Amino acid sequence: MLETQASSGNIRKKSFHLQEHEELMMVEQAKQSFDSITRKIDDDRNLLSDRQTVKEIVELTIQSNEKHLCDSSIIDHRVFFILRDYFLNLLQRWCFGEIFDEISYFIFESISSLFLKMSSHISNRNVSRLKELIFHEALLNETNRFFDELSINRKYLEDQQIKSINNLLRTIQRLERINFDTKKDYLFDNIVKCICSSSFIEIFLQSVNQENEDVGQRFLLNTRTYYMYSHLTDQKHKQNLIDIRQSLLRPFTQWLIQQSSLFRFWNNRMLITLRQIYFLLTLSIQLNRFIILDKDILDDYYQIIDSFVNILYSIIQSENKTNNKLSQSLIGTIIPNIYTMTLSKQLEKYIQNKHIISLILKLTDFENDEIQLNAFKILSSITTEQETKNIVYSNTIARFFIKFLNKVTEDSNQTLRFYNLLRSLKNIKFKPIQVQQPALEILFILTFNKEAYQRLKSYSTEIKQFLSSSHQRISQLADMILWKLEKEEQALAKTNIQHRNYKYDIILSYSQSDQDLCLRIYDERVSDDFRVWIDQDENFTITTNEKCEIIDECEYFIMCTSETYKQSAFCRSEAFYAFERQLKIIPVIVLSNYRPDGWLNRIINGKIPIDFTKLTFELSKSKLKSDIDHSSKDNEIPSQIDQWTKNHVQLFLIGKNLNPLLEIFSEMNGNLLHELYLMCLSNRESMFHTLKTEITTLYSNNEPLTLIIYLRFLNEIQKYIPAFVINQK
Repeated sequence: MLETQASSGNIRKKSFHLQEHEELMMVEQAKQSFDSITRKIDDDRNLLSDRQTVKEIVELTIQSNEKHLCDSSIIDHRVFFILRDYFLNLLQRWCFGEIFDEISYFIFESISSLFLKMSSHISNRNVSRLKELIFHEALLNETNRFFDELSINRKYLEDQQIKSINNLLRTIQRLERINFDTKKDYLFDNIVKCICSSSFIEIFLQSVNQENEDVGQRFLLNTRTYYMYSHLTDQKHKQNLIDIRQSLLRPFTQWLIQQSSLFRFWNNRMLITLRQIYFLLTLSIQLNRFIILDKDILDDYYQIIDSFVNILYSIIQSENKTNNKLSQSLIGTIIPNIYTMTLSKQLEKYIQNKHIISLILKLTDFENDEIQLNAFKILSSITTEQETKNIVYSNTIARFFIKFLNKVTEDSNQTLRFYNLLRSLKNIKFKPIQVQQPALEILFILTFNKEAYQRLKSYSTEIKQFLSSSHQRISQLADMILWKLEKEEQALAKTNIQHRNYKYDIILSYSQSDQDLCLRIYDERVSDDFRVWIDQDENFTITTNEKCEIIDECEYFIMCTSETYKQSAFCRSEAFYAFERQLKIIPVIVLSNYRPDGWLNRIINGKIPIDFTKLTFELSKSKLKSDIDHSSKDNEIPSQIDQWTKNHVQLFLIGKNLNPLLEIFSEMNGNLLHELYLMCLSNRESMFHTLKTEITTLYSNNEPLTLIIYLRFLNEIQKYIPAFVINQK
């Protein structure tokens, strides 16, 4: 059986390598073919004037696997740039009114299709080269000229060649999404002009009554609106979105009022278009949320809300609603837009007066993450504290907010969603400890991520509203986040004064779940006359700034590590500040079988933690005291052994890593240890066996005494024995 499995494994391995080899061969063959083409073009400059020859080049290219064409060794080949320039020439001729024959038609569409297929294999390794190919200034300028003309002349929409522009726009959209340059909006303004044109509404109304859409309708209603839908928008796009609202809000409101009762006859194609259009109509609210809307605009939004709510009631009341994909798609179109409209205080009030809480709660039963999330976001905006007392979805809300916060911070194109989630957290009234606390903890952790940190800095006003929370832990979390965003840089820039008089010797940092053992450690440090600061009663009145000032007044930072310590935002805040301020950090382990990892490893920085769960408490506390004393110049071991106290003996043994001898020498001072050393000199072998037997018998759980440890002990202690004593021996 084992032989069969091994044989099978070898076959799979060989098959994989064979496939890999074949792919390399195909890439190399394509490269050789392209090299041959470019050589022929270099030899005969008139070659590209023969359309049949160009067609053959295009056919050869599109027959290759587009995945192989995106290989780093071939993607920047000259043949692609030659084809791009040929495509640009065809685009210019088409825009000037030339009617293509069959060959030119094929070349124009095939090159755009090739680029679209290649864009489906974008990776970090090839995106810059693909952008160099597609984001060509002349090509973008000509595309913009086309869109500018299309906004006033719809003749192109009736030409099948519009499919080539459709492919090009989808290619650009894909490249922008994966590697967006916030300083450049290549096509945005002219696409807005097209969407605001009268032909946009006319073609939409025309398409509603058709069984199938044609290529021009698809380009205008789907591809261009999806470009806007997926485009990263910010404050610089405010006027663009206001322009769209002015052009489309009234006609699409009227259409919705007339057609909403017939929603069951809407097909999926229509729902996609509606989702993107109403997204654009409500996005203007998102970027202009504090603007007072005019009465006419308000009335239109009110009617959209009424229509949306009526549709939702109809879906909820129908049978098999949760299994109907079309119904879910329609709900997925409606509720994100309802939520966005709550961003306007005027519209939020109107939605609250619709009394739709029970309706929105029913949407949380749908097995769809996006529907549930948006339902929770709406509830967070429109419910009062009194209304939420009977709602029992707090844990679910927390789970979804944390899940989506993690998701959106990994996607730079989701900035607005990131901000909306923060806003929802501000408004949630459902059991704050269960919902707001874990979400705020996630936000605090995100402050350690550079990109998320920058996003949060511009949102500090929203976070400040948590400071007034009646729940002290929530207000403290908000204070920690704001300190990170607004005060950390200045605090870390303060000068460290070395060898000064500290107010405290030690700060003990620990998680409340590890309190019992940590308080024992605290008591022992106090009994040894150390000045120890500890937050024993979880004092929520101490601000983050005050806590940092306390840390600055301490010389040593004892970090009691465990899984709960690692997961605690409060502990992480203390530890990182102590690390950045270069305190003497001493890590200890207070949880059985725990091994620090993640961010703790950066703080520990190679130190070996003292494991209080493996060693006896007495031995652990001795090692801890040794670590403290050894890092202080004021606690050096005397050079003469006869001057040693019991503590000096322990410091010596721990410092020299002679742990097996700690227990049996624990009651010895320097004089007694000196006597033992003389006994060892008199009979080394006999004393080795005596000590080894005593350790094994009395302290069987401890590390055994080996010969090398015994010899190291004699060698190290000799340095503290007066020379005349050794010479006498």
